[in-house]
Amino acid sequence: MLALWLLAWSLVSCAKSAEHRVSRSRPRVDEPQQTVPKSTKRGPSSPSSDEQPATDRPIQRSAAARVDQRGTLSITFFDIGQGDAALVVTPTGKRILIDGGPPEGTNALLSALAERQIDRLDLVLLSHPHLDHLAGLRRVVERIPIATYMDAGYESTSPPYRALLQALSERSIPVKQAKRGRSIDGGGGVTLLLLAPPDPFIDRSRSDVNANSVVVRLSYAGHSVLFTGDAEPETERWLLAQYGPGASPPPETAGLLAADVLKVAHHGGKYSSTATFLSVVRPQLAVISCAAVNDYGHPTPETLGRLEKVGARVLRTDQLGHITLRSRDGQAWEVDTQPATPESPHATPNPRSGKPAKDEL
Repeated sequence: MLALWLLAWSLVSCAKSAEHRVSRSRPRVDEPQQTVPKSTKRGPSSPSSDEQPATDRPIQRSAAARVDQRGTLSITFFDIGQGDAALVVTPTGKRILIDGGPPEGTNALLSALAERQIDRLDLVLLSHPHLDHLAGLRRVVERIPIATYMDAGYESTSPPYRALLQALSERSIPVKQAKRGRSIDGGGGVTLLLLAPPDPFIDRSRSDVNANSVVVRLSYAGHSVLFTGDAEPETERWLLAQYGPGASPPPETAGLLAADVLKVAHHGGKYSSTATFLSVVRPQLAVISCAAVNDYGHPTPETLGRLEKVGARVLRTDQLGHITLRSRDGQAWEVDTQPATPESPHATPNPRSGKPAKDEL
């Protein structure tokens, strides 16, 4: 009997020991289990019921958003010879091209855009349909997606201009008219206000095409830039009447000509940038886009003298190459220059020959 009792006691002890070992290997029901972090790289094929809807998920910041975070506005005046082309990149990454330069500068323009990784344009704005401002735009339209195109709507039978319109139509790019008073939100605090073309159009001037240029005032964080196309003296008088110190009502338009940066009209030609106009604009920086060798003597001593009198620092593409102005969060302008590349035509003579046309003087 004693032997049987000892055997039974041994079997019970072994069972309790085994139960104790098993219970130590499982978590207690009243103790929290350690949670495993969810993968932040969950693919669309493996959704989770506790994830937010796709529209509410945080998105990765794009390069444009990172620019917005820095609050940087940049404006580049391209060295494309005897003509105009400028690129505006706003703090939110919007890209705006104003004019496309002359035929001899097209390769330089395309190279400069590619170098800056411009793979789309939100707006292309043509100041007026003259070859030295529009020639490169058709190639730009053919190579780069464009959201919107805009010009003054001034009638022109110029074959290059008609070819540009045809290229826009073939790609179903919206074409809008740049009307006085139109405001364009560039994002990040950048606003483009169209001060001209005049309404109604100016006629019987030295060059009605030039006189009806689109004039744009870009404003950002206390800074302002005035793009004047090839505005004529008649344009400047009209602008002064509308926006100058003695402007007619509405009074809130007075003072809109004041700008710390002026894109000098008509490549520094002697007729534009009159003393009265400059005395109202009073730019700190004056940018002139021209070729080192050109048929017109641009920029002329008369215009350079008037700019000097108002204290403007003159920046010339024929001397400095590409000129980039940057403002970070509204701070003072930073000026960067990039020397001419082999594609830049400013060091070569203008290919036009013979007496220049009246509207090109």
